[in-house]
Amino acid sequence: MFICTFRYKPEHVDCHLCTEYDRKRGCTAQGCPWLAERIEAGVVGYYEAVQETFGQQGILPVRLWPLIASFPGTLWGDSQHPERMERAKARLGYYRRRDTPTYYAALFLLTSSAELWRRTANCFYRQGFEAAYADRRGISLQDYALLAAARDLYGGTVPTAQDLPDRDIVDDEALRLIVNATLIARHGLPALDIRERGSRL
Repeated sequence: MFICTFRYKPEHVDCHLCTEYDRKRGCTAQGCPWLAERIEAGVVGYYEAVQETFGQQGILPVRLWPLIASFPGTLWGDSQHPERMERAKARLGYYRRRDTPTYYAALFLLTSSAELWRRTANCFYRQGFEAAYADRRGISLQDYALLAAARDLYGGTVPTAQDLPDRDIVDDEALRLIVNATLIARHGLPALDIRERGSRL
């Protein structure tokens, strides 16, 4: 078995090397076709990642700007969130066909709080993820919104529901988690390494 250990570095993803780059006009692409590789190289900031993921669709413009402006330097919900997710990954093991970016996006969302993880831990199993197995009795509105977003992301749908802009249904913290999980679903676990608001190049 061969395990690839190659990781992109900033010099590998210089825009001047891209086939979409023109010396006179600059980048000619509508959206960066190599965003996941540039995220892995650590040269993409939160602003660019969110804009490339959501801006092309024109969704949530009113709430996205404050979200970007208040970026805390990490995609995690709180200081215990990474530990909860790593423990969950260790318990669930590794299965190549199952462990896709959308699977990890759902796991990221549902480990965002200890209470939500208690209710949804049995949704994850060897073959994948099933939101119907969650304990929904007395679940809060925000936790239910995160569960619904996890289900949608795992199914390959970017959360663009009409109720997302409504703070009464999805508060700012829940929206941030959903946006961050969408970055993981689109660009993989390297999105968790985004630390800067702006681009480094």
